[in-house]
Amino acid sequence: MVNGSVKDRTTEFLLKFGDKGKVLLKTLLEASEENENTELGDFSYKSVKEKLEEKGYGFDPKMLLRSLEKDYGIIETTYKSTNQHWWKFIDKEQVEEALDHDEIEDPKIKLVFLKFYSLDPKSLEKKLSFLMRKSVLTEMDKKTFRNLVFNEISQLTEIYEEASQYEETQSIAIHAKRLLVMAYSIGKRIYGGKNDSEKVCEEEGKREDNYADSIRLSYSEDNS
Repeated sequence: MVNGSVKDRTTEFLLKFGDKGKVLLKTLLEASEENENTELGDFSYKSVKEKLEEKGYGFDPKMLLRSLEKDYGIIETTYKSTNQHWWKFIDKEQVEEALDHDEIEDPKIKLVFLKFYSLDPKSLEKKLSFLMRKSVLTEMDKKTFRNLVFNEISQLTEIYEEASQYEETQSIAIHAKRLLVMAYSIGKRIYGGKNDSEKVCEEEGKREDNYADSIRLSYSEDNS
């Protein structure tokens, strides 16, 4: 299951596979532009491999193409036979936008992207979705959530604030905010909708009552 927009997923793909991923995506776009047989799809394995060889790249794109389809949901198979395999882009424009953004030289903006994807947002969203779907949260679930809050979620808050400052990272801000909203809804379930100050006051009140009871008890025993 893939999450986020095609642009976000393309950015994540580029961060993971670097220059090799960029070369492949640009080659796919070029192959799709030159393709005249659009009935079968945007590009074929054969056309992409030939184009890579023309550019002087000797790597086999098979595994990266599989990852683009299965792991990132950026392309999808349109035709497959014993000797042909064709794909199309889910959204070509968003792929082009992600490639354009990858050319950004501002290190502050690139750092925001790197910070966000280093948190593995797909895995984080999967964990939060799992907790949200559970009708009853066990002590182990609560412990897992606490660990998420003090690690990934804590960092996510900082990333959201940074991403909100730049136009180029608005997609990151939106994605981060969605994850924060999911986390908040889980936290609200665990803590019964009460905020921390209310809980602290309740605990303090209980301690004061117990202390007062112990004083009364000691006093009554001394005077019996």
